[in-house]
Amino acid sequence: MDRIRAILDLAGQDILGEMDNITDPVARQEAAREVNETLLPALVAEVKAHRAETVAGLREGRTLAQVGELLGGTSIARVDQILKGR
Repeated sequence: MDRIRAILDLAGQDILGEMDNITDPVARQEAAREVNETLLPALVAEVKAHRAETVAGLREGRTLAQVGELLGGTSIARVDQILKGR
């Protein structure tokens, strides 16, 4: 997890650096809007889909309650939500 956090931190620094290089304030604001409204939500959706796929793998041969226990005591309702990509 530390490696993923470090990669994400570096990517964030790179993005902010690129935005700082945009001299036109209107264009910089548009870049920030694009990151916030399009790029980050797309990344979140991809991560949720990956998580759902991973939890679906854990689901094979187990009840939702058993999967919840594997996930540190996650409720059945939450496991179901994760499987649905929420």
